[in-house]
Amino acid sequence: MKVVTPTTLVSEAADVLAPVHDTVVVVGAAAIEIALADAQTTITPTRDVDVVIATEQARTVIAHLEDAGLKRSDQPHEAAFTWVLGDLKVQLVRGFHPFPPAEARRLPQNPVFAIATEPTHQIDVAFADAPTVRRLCAANAACLLALKHAAFGRRRAESDVIVRRDYHDAFLLIDAAADDIISQRKSASYEVQRRTLAASADLAAGADATAAAAREIVSLDPATGQRAAEALVQRTALRFQRRLDNDTTST
Repeated sequence: MKVVTPTTLVSEAADVLAPVHDTVVVVGAAAIEIALADAQTTITPTRDVDVVIATEQARTVIAHLEDAGLKRSDQPHEAAFTWVLGDLKVQLVRGFHPFPPAEARRLPQNPVFAIATEPTHQIDVAFADAPTVRRLCAANAACLLALKHAAFGRRRAESDVIVRRDYHDAFLLIDAAADDIISQRKSASYEVQRRTLAASADLAAGADATAAAAREIVSLDPATGQRAAEALVQRTALRFQRRLDNDTTST
């Protein structure tokens, strides 16, 4: 059980998902905030709660969201998988299923989401005011890094702009959650082990991934120049790669 002092986003995610928290896995920004709860980091602000669900649970989860007052988004690019309450968005995704029920067919599917449904890639989350009470199930740091790598190159549906946040989140994870990732990789699937290594390699390469993560750093802290940000991303990624190499050698 990981005990955190929740951010507003994490707290609201727990409240909205409370009746179904045993059947969903939080990924995306809320899970990143959980993974980095002990670090002093600046995360790109968002009000999106991304959730991986079992395809068979789609009817139950959607019914709960709508009973709780969330409405399906009226934005065409996200209406199929997004429910809204005020400025909070809950977005549902799922892994591959050969015969999805009607409620699940419109949800985005990608085989990589299946890694978040494996117990070895999950972490139970409690809040500091009740440290023995499970409030959420979230993807762990290694799984999140693998999912971020799978998202590299993703474009926003409404604008066709590369999502820089994916690269920046990967940078934050290897910078501030390196210990957790290295520990979690020991019991992780081959897919997670491969993608965590590939993510660090991409960020260390000094090419598009490095530049995208750096541009997000600059957008959050304009005092940091692009060159300095790129150098920081590369140093961090290379340091993480050396730790992975040393860990592999020692085992």
